[in-house]
Amino acid sequence: MRKVKFRLVIVDNKGRRHSIFARDSYSLEYPVGSIVRAREGTLGVSVFKTKKQAERFRGMYFEPHFKIIHVRPIGCGKVVKLVCTSQNEIDLNIFYGRNLYRFIVEATQTPPPGTMFYPAVEVLD
Repeated sequence: MRKVKFRLVIVDNKGRRHSIFARDSYSLEYPVGSIVRAREGTLGVSVFKTKKQAERFRGMYFEPHFKIIHVRPIGCGKVVKLVCTSQNEIDLNIFYGRNLYRFIVEATQTPPPGTMFYPAVEVLD
């Protein structure tokens, strides 16, 4: 059995849990007990290896609706060197289309420490 990892979500006013930054068709919902699969062609579902890393990242934002949930990764995890800082659909389409010329300096950054990406996760709570 794989080790539990940690995922940040935002809880909306109806109690639904979604990706904290990705918007539009890139945003995923995280209902308890579900298997959440990454959109094809993306880096995957991002998680933190430890709860402390997730808490440190959450602490960078003063957003009371951010919640840390437990997930079990499915598939092969990977660590990446760059992620897109812009989370709107248009910029993500360009980023995932690998047209990175515009993004190399202005809209990419290294992911937070402990970040891994998986093809899917099982939402435990």
